[in-house]
Amino acid sequence: MVMQPTSKVSFAKTSLPYPLFAADFDPYNRGYLVVGGGGGESKSGVPNQISVLDVSDRSTITTVAEIELSRDEDSVQSLGSLATKDGLITFAGINSSQAAQNAGKNEHLRSFDVKYPPRKKQRTEKSNGDEKGEIKPIGKRSLFKPSTAAKKETYQRLLRLSPAQKRESGSRRIGAIATGLGKDNEVVVFNATSAVPESEDILARIELPQGAEAADLDILEPQQSEFSVAYCTDSDIYEQTFNYDFSSKKAEKTPKGPRRIYQMPFPDASESPKSRPKFRCLRWLNTENLITLVNKPNKGGAELRIFHLYPTGPASMVLQKSLPNRILQAVSMDVCALDADKSGNQQIAVAVAAQDISIEIYVTNYQRRTATFSPFKRYITLRDVHQHQMTKICFSPFHSPNRAPAPEPPAKGPNGELVPQKAPETPSHPGPQYIRLASVTYGNTVVVDTFPLSPLEPQDKQSRYVLSHPSDEKFTMFAYIAVISGIVLVAAFLIQSFAVGFSDNKTMSPFNLLPDSVRNFLDQPAAAAGGFGRGVELRVHTIVADALPSDVPVVGRLRELLASHDRSSTKALVVRDSGDSTSLSIDVHPDQEAYVKEDTKAKYWEQLDEQQKAAWKERLVRAGEWVEGQGEKVLFGVLFSEYAGVVGDAAAMALGG
Repeated sequence: MVMQPTSKVSFAKTSLPYPLFAADFDPYNRGYLVVGGGGGESKSGVPNQISVLDVSDRSTITTVAEIELSRDEDSVQSLGSLATKDGLITFAGINSSQAAQNAGKNEHLRSFDVKYPPRKKQRTEKSNGDEKGEIKPIGKRSLFKPSTAAKKETYQRLLRLSPAQKRESGSRRIGAIATGLGKDNEVVVFNATSAVPESEDILARIELPQGAEAADLDILEPQQSEFSVAYCTDSDIYEQTFNYDFSSKKAEKTPKGPRRIYQMPFPDASESPKSRPKFRCLRWLNTENLITLVNKPNKGGAELRIFHLYPTGPASMVLQKSLPNRILQAVSMDVCALDADKSGNQQIAVAVAAQDISIEIYVTNYQRRTATFSPFKRYITLRDVHQHQMTKICFSPFHSPNRAPAPEPPAKGPNGELVPQKAPETPSHPGPQYIRLASVTYGNTVVVDTFPLSPLEPQDKQSRYVLSHPSDEKFTMFAYIAVISGIVLVAAFLIQSFAVGFSDNKTMSPFNLLPDSVRNFLDQPAAAAGGFGRGVELRVHTIVADALPSDVPVVGRLRELLASHDRSSTKALVVRDSGDSTSLSIDVHPDQEAYVKEDTKAKYWEQLDEQQKAAWKERLVRAGEWVEGQGEKVLFGVLFSEYAGVVGDAAAMALGG
């Protein structure tokens, strides 16, 4: 595997005797990974198998338990696990033999009891240190309705369980499975607290449109016993909410049937119907937002899209990220939401596996107050991860570590003397924190990459954790912009010198091939030599913006400041019109009251009239600082300063005022 020279990421790799199609971490991140796959129903000699791997050591992967399955049935296609005290209850998608399916019987959902080997402190004197775990089959069930097609080849393509929760009452979970290759496909939602689900454990049976099948699905638990199931076909995203009583096994649906929250736009009449992008993967980010992985047609690339969901009506796309041009198609995606602070702010890591056997790791920062995400920041690119195509990637879940309780105020004795306090039993600082990413291939290999986390505020013992510190992201961006701007300016001066010496006829000079903004800038040598004034600075920004690659966010300054701005503070976030109808100035001033007294034309968003709001919206959209999907709520508390009334006058003229 090739990584960046300064990377702190470590990895371990192992090979197994069968191709791998599924992987799932222990839901409480106890250092184990379950993988499965095989050669299917064939005489190739390749086994069908499930293995439990110990990945607690960042440098090695050890097989601690395995079970070989029947070679007369299909290979393992999907996995999901519930935690027990000594191990796991693992669900696996394994289809019965073709002969059994032709007879109308396909017991596709299997259950296994996984026992972990004893840890060091659990070993007895008779232990030799080489104890293995154990995997035993529990049962098998058929939850899908019988196929009505002449050729019975419906199989369980997807399996997903709701995330495990750390709470005193325990974690009751539901699951969802989806068919593939069938004539009439469906999604079945079931009670996963039963080791062998029965028909009465089915919450819902969702029939998909004719010819459609679920490309991916995910489950969220917004609050206890409430679950949101989201799934996508090639072109549509659906959502269904369930309130489920585990005791009575009754479910209330909201709405009564799944609602389509987004539909991929159809191509123009002049374009081929096959030019429509397709959804590949889908994951919940939080209770109101989900992320999708989209493959463009004809291997034209891939992109990430974040959608915001509303209680009713369609979802809106709030963030979009095109993946590097070398990625023609993406094959898998997963996300890991790190712990949130008291305000609900958190960082989310996103991993994408590409067809060129590389993995892209991005981060985005969620600001709860404004309900916005920062632009995607590439954390690292892992190249040549395997020798063969990846079939699945998955993150280990991250649970906020236990912290020491806040120190109690010093107690005083009867005479006012201080009473010594007992030292806290738990350490003040949690140990090092990591998240892991597993990737598997049909080439029999497993790779686990380990990413170190760091506290956002090291001096705060209750600080949330991040993979990429926001201050590092800003420094990298500004440094990159500075380097690019220097290169562009040097090149521009050289072109000017060459142009002057080449010809006195301006109409024939290569200098005239430059944009007007560049020529105007180069025509001001005194200003350039004497220091950058406000006008020159804006022109430099335009030059740099044209020169930067598409994935470097030179716009979006307002989004970044909104994400870090606290409305209750005394600082003022100000958007000013420069007066040249081409650019905006966005700044933070330390004293809000003083600024309002000085700039009498400045108004808060909520103080603007509708004409002024319409004009400002147009300017913000044109500058790439705001989109309709964000809503006006994020602009509340922001000061807008007009340049000699130009914005208000322009609005009045445009609206016939």
